[in-house]
Amino acid sequence: MKKIFLTCLSVIFLLTAVTNSSFSQQKAKAEKSDDDDNWDNGRFGHAPGTWDAVIKDDVINIQFNGRDWSNGRNFQLSELGALPTEKIGEFSLTRESGKVIFKGVFQNHWGHGTYTFEENPAFKSYLQQKGYSGLDKELMMSIFTTDINRNYFEFLKANGYPSISNNQLKDLAEQNLNHKVWEEYFNLFKTEGYGHPSIDKVVELREHGVNARFVNSFRAMGFKEKIPLDKALELRDHGVSPEFIVSIQKMGYGNISLDKATELMDHGVNPEFIASIQQMGYGNLSLDKAQELRDHGVNPEFIKSIAALGFKDLTLDKAQELRDHGVNAEFIKKMRTKGVKVTTLDDYIRLRDTGFNE
Repeated sequence: MKKIFLTCLSVIFLLTAVTNSSFSQQKAKAEKSDDDDNWDNGRFGHAPGTWDAVIKDDVINIQFNGRDWSNGRNFQLSELGALPTEKIGEFSLTRESGKVIFKGVFQNHWGHGTYTFEENPAFKSYLQQKGYSGLDKELMMSIFTTDINRNYFEFLKANGYPSISNNQLKDLAEQNLNHKVWEEYFNLFKTEGYGHPSIDKVVELREHGVNARFVNSFRAMGFKEKIPLDKALELRDHGVSPEFIVSIQKMGYGNISLDKATELMDHGVNPEFIASIQQMGYGNLSLDKAQELRDHGVNPEFIKSIAALGFKDLTLDKAQELRDHGVNAEFIKKMRTKGVKVTTLDDYIRLRDTGFNE
């Protein structure tokens, strides 16, 4: 136990040292200039930014952090070489577009430290010769992390994208549409018969999280029909996943269409809501009825509050009617305290409809 405690203290000391070093360097840079245009938020080679990392198998995820932003990327461990452990050290990653120099320490599978980014002027000049402009430091960093290089352009050209506009280059870099991601999309387009989508469509798919794994997961669960790309985008945007559909089906609702799943998600009908109603004794609840209840604001709390006033055999239709007419537990209690002599829920509905509230 003493050994573990001392190890933890040593890690805390090392990480604190790195953080303090980073703070001191940033402070020194800040004292030189108060101009935000010259202060690059620790991202691009002047003041260092900070990074956090976690290693899993042969992949390292590095989260790059600045003053008001954060951006994570995966890298192969083989790209980074020997990593510093137990004590603070340096390691670097060099690509055709530039170089990132890291300073920090790793303990087990976790790392932390600071970094600086150095552009490759020759590659930047190459991009400018191809007609690209607006190559600021932020874009060059995105180009670096996406590993856009000369071969990247040749690869896209060979796959039917000979021309990439200025805005498209920025989108490709910011969405991390690297070589591997493109290959996954190409395989998806081929196997699913999607043809040759435009670069802008691919960027849209990537931005919305529609990838080969997402599309194939629906086929794996039994949806044999082809899912159009726009439908896949709709499913993702509405939060519909195979897991959501399976969870509904396991509750005894059989096959559910993609459109129905989207409708349920849009109306806030999930397994938790369905189960909460069923557990109150409404076991024959249909999906359409569950959706109606959700739309009309009928939930277990509302049903319980009415039942607590003596109305034990409340049907879902009656609960929905009460909600539609503005009759709730508070209204019933108020009428009772005023000595209003009505006994049925229909009486309270009629009373409410007359506008009586005093």
